[in-house]
Amino acid sequence: MRFALVAVLLACAPLVRATGENDEDVAIPGLIPTGTFTIFYNTEGPLSFVAMTPKDRPKDARELGTVRGSSCQHGLSVPLSANLGGTSISGAYGDGSFMKAISQIKKEKPDVEGLYDVRTDLRVFSLFGLYRKQCTEVTARAFALR
Repeated sequence: MRFALVAVLLACAPLVRATGENDEDVAIPGLIPTGTFTIFYNTEGPLSFVAMTPKDRPKDARELGTVRGSSCQHGLSVPLSANLGGTSISGAYGDGSFMKAISQIKKEKPDVEGLYDVRTDLRVFSLFGLYRKQCTEVTARAFALR
């Protein structure tokens, strides 16, 4: 019995991987999920973003402070039966990418030349599993060149 348990754990070990800091080669896409039958899907989501650190900021940069931007994806799922785990027809749209959130920041503050110390969050709103909104929120320190 022990041998069988150890064999199963060893066989599954390559499938399990913890993610955290310094895992630059691993990206988990943030695409909004859909139901069984997807009739429309046109979304973009965050994948990975390489950002500057405070020491990478140009020496002659003028500090602009903290800036925030967000971008969202939306999904709709219509169940075809009263069963909670049943079949549904769904669709999704929206641009929830990092670039959309950063373009929002640049639109609000046109003098932004660069960002550093970038932090991101993924915010999800769901209404009875029928409607889902998934937003990428970017918070960063901004600078302008003099």
